[in-house]
Amino acid sequence: MISLGLLLFFLGLAACTYHENKYVEPEVPEIVSFSDHVIPIFEQSCNAGCHGVGIPPDLSPGVAYTTLTTQGWIDIDDPENSDFYLAIDGGTMDGYATDLDRAMILAWIEQGAENN
Repeated sequence: MISLGLLLFFLGLAACTYHENKYVEPEVPEIVSFSDHVIPIFEQSCNAGCHGVGIPPDLSPGVAYTTLTTQGWIDIDDPENSDFYLAIDGGTMDGYATDLDRAMILAWIEQGAENN
């Protein structure tokens, strides 16, 4: 007869499972559109009482592109060091952007920050 301790050991062993947490790269479209992909991020995460009502940069849909590209927020020669990207990737606005948001915005800048 199996002792109670041995039985509990095997039951406990069977209940233990190992789950490896793997980082999954966010899926970003091949071409990131400012109007179709970036503006919706701003509307969902940035304009709710902040960057559409006086806190720079103004990310309201009608002026967001001009604001980002003419006020020095975007650096297409060094996208990862763009002031805007740095703010959402570990900077002051990090908690407001998801991994997908950051990947989408970085891809848009890398693709030349087009007004598409």
